[in-house]
Amino acid sequence: MGVRPASRRLDKWDAMFSGDVVSTKLAGYKEKMREQLAAIFPQQETVENEVKLILAEAGTSTIQNPFYINFGREVYKLASKFSGAQLLNVVDITVNKWVGKGLDCDTLEKIRNTIFTIAAPAP
Repeated sequence: MGVRPASRRLDKWDAMFSGDVVSTKLAGYKEKMREQLAAIFPQQETVENEVKLILAEAGTSTIQNPFYINFGREVYKLASKFSGAQLLNVVDITVNKWVGKGLDCDTLEKIRNTIFTIAAPAP
């Protein structure tokens, strides 16, 4: 017994993502998605503004601001998914990742500790 050929899979995918089908499916979800985004976007804006304040205090070069803001967004996302020791560990991994990309560890830790009140995990 064979598996579905790639051409059939591609035809099925094309049919699923035709304009009419997608539009109809999304119409049913749009209002609920908008409500969820209306609750999340102000929180994200607050986090980004607080990150920028910390960067201004630290005298960070403005060319690096988007990277630190992305770090803040990533920690925000992690904080919505995890808690407790698991949150501490994944945020610590995230700090190390951004340090590896060239960002200042002290600034990242200040963002983590000040905005999200997440302490470093115990050794």
